[in-house]
Formats: sequence, structure tokens, C-alpha cells
Amino acid sequence: MTPPRQEQDFITGRDAPTIEPGGRSNGMPGASTLRARVLSLPTLIAATLGAALLGFALWRIFDFEWNEVWDNVRNIHAGKYLLALVLYYLSFLFRGLRWRLIAATAQIGGNGNKSIPSTLTLSGIILMGWFANSVAFMRLGDAYRGWALARESKSDFPTSLGTVLAERVQDMVAVLILVLCAAIWLSVEGDSKVPGWVVFAAFALVGTLILGLLFMRLAGDWLSRMLPGRLNSAYMNFRRGTLNSFSGTAIPPQLALGIVGWMLEIARFYFVADALGIDVSFGIVMFAALANAMLTTIPTPGGFGFVEGGLTGLLILFGMSDSDSISLVAVDRTISWLSVVLLGGTLFVVWHAIKAKNANGTQQQHETAAAAKRE
Repeated sequence: MTPPRQEQDFITGRDAPTIEPGGRSNGMPGASTLRARVLSLPTLIAATLGAALLGFALWRIFDFEWNEVWDNVRNIHAGKYLLALVLYYLSFLFRGLRWRLIAATAQIGGNGNKSIPSTLTLSGIILMGWFANSVAFMRLGDAYRGWALARESKSDFPTSLGTVLAERVQDMVAVLILVLCAAIWLSVEGDSKVPGWVVFAAFALVGTLILGLLFMRLAGDWLSRMLPGRLNSAYMNFRRGTLNSFSGTAIPPQLALGIVGWMLEIARFYFVADALGIDVSFGIVMFAALANAMLTTIPTPGGFGFVEGGLTGLLILFGMSDSDSISLVAVDRTISWLSVVLLGGTLFVVWHAIKAKNANGTQQQHETAAAAKRE
């Protein structure tokens, strides 16, 4: 009988539970590792800092009429709020399909792309990754997604993580396209000034990512020679997974799916505003939703503190009242952050419980078969 192989945890690098033949784990290293990182000192410091900044902004910078805020929230239109919630979670299906196309382009798992999980499975992994990003420090969820894809497709972690980076690059390109569209929309309307920092931030993010890809392609071999053997192998797999995710003919449909996903997020923000009875230009809605996306890249749990303060300030700059601004941001965050923590966390626990149960069953089958063979 082939002895079980030892695998490393996807983040800590420590030995994880043994993996039986077929690639199934008899434990839940992902869940235990995430719990440890959520309760880690850097995460708690980041959350405290975000809360302090948010509290300072609410009480010292902005001047809110809290009775008006409560009236806005209390009179919310439930049907429109639920529509915003549905549209938000519908976006995960488009993101899952895009990720599947990217993984197929990168030939994850080989076997003629038959090893790549279904769109629904990848959508669930994205939701669990966003849950991890919402509660842990330094965007742990992106690493989790690469780990989960590797486990589901029976491929290696660095190559799978490369597809996550490729997806993030496409995401930022889609955001830049939509930010430029929103800027044109606002310029045509002429009622609001285009916030230059949002446009600049979008260009800066895309430019940085593209420069990183160019460095990886042009200087990747030189860098690999500087790394020791084990790191060299991991880096080369990561490089291959990232660069192989891009193909001239495959990029347009993938980018289109990304734009659809972001348009659904913009629609979420619009219907939250509509549910609160707040009249706001669609161009402002686009800018605000996309600025929200960029602020969540700040490596605190879910961008907590920075998203709320930054987005509220942006809406006030657009001419919205203080009370309407904080009402809109607070209610929208119940979808884009709180619901992700609740639903994504529930899926995370159930997912890993099922995986552990299946792995234990497989282990018992192997032990029974081995005992029968000895007899």
C-alpha cells in the first residue's frame, strides 16, 4: 500500500494532516489556520486601527443628524434591499465562470481541463475567500482560494495561486474601464466634479499590476536563479500559472464576465440607495461602488474603517448630505461585508465539515482494504 503523503498547510508552511491516496485530507487545516489568523495580533491591531479611524471620522469630521440616519434605515424598502442582495450574490456566479475560464486557459490540473471544478464550486470558493478577506489580515482569502483550487483540481498550490493573481489583474482592468466610463458620465452630466484621486488610484493599481507581470515575464528566469531550490520550484509554478492565464483570444470573454460582475455590484449600490429613498446620479453610484472596491484592497479585515470613512467622505464631496451618506454606506455594508461574513462563514464551516467527513470515510475504507489484504 502506498503510504500517505504529508502536505503543508496553505499558509503557515507547517505539516498539515496526512493526505490519503487520491488527494483527500483527513482533517481541516484551512479552518484551523483561518481561525488562528483571525485571532492573530496583526488582525486585531488592524481591526482596532480601522475602528479608531472610523470612530474619529464619525464624531469629529462628519456632522451627522443621527435621528435622520435612523429614520432612513427604519423606512428602508425591504423588496428593493432584497433585490440588491440577490444581485450582489448573482455576481459570484459570473466571477466563478470567469475564474473557471482563467483556470482552463492556465491548464490547471491538466487532464484536458476535466479536473477544474464547476462554476458553482468556484463561486463558492470565491465567497469563502471573500469571507476570509473580511475577517482576517493581509487578504488571507486570496491565498485560501489558491489553496482550495489546488485541492479541488489536484494541482499544486503555487500554480493555482497564479490564476488568482491573474483574476485580480483582470478585476482591476475592469474597474479602470468602468471608472473611466463613470468619469465620462459625470462630465456629461456636469452636476458633479470628477474625483481625480479615484481615477488616479485605478490607473496606479492597474499600472503596478501590469509592471509586475512584465517583470515576471522578462526577469522571471533571472529571479528564479537567485532563489534556493524549493522556493525556485514554487516561484516557477506560480509564474507559469499567472502568465499562462493570459491568452489573446481568451481575455475578451473573461474581461466581459468581470465587467458584468462589477456592474451587478454597481446595481447593488444603486438599489440600496433606491431602497433608502436617496436620489443619486448613476454616475455617482458607479464611482462610489468602484471606490468601495478599491478601498477594500487595503489589507485590514474587509477594509474595515477605511471603506466606511472613505466612501462616506466621497459621497459628501459629491454633494450628498452627511446623514444620507452614512445611511447609504452603513446599509450597503450590511450586504458587501456583514452578509459575506455570515453567509461566507457558514459556507466555510459546512464545506470543511463535509470535506472532513468524506476524508475520514475514505481513510476508513483504505484501512479496511489494507487489513483485508494482510489477511
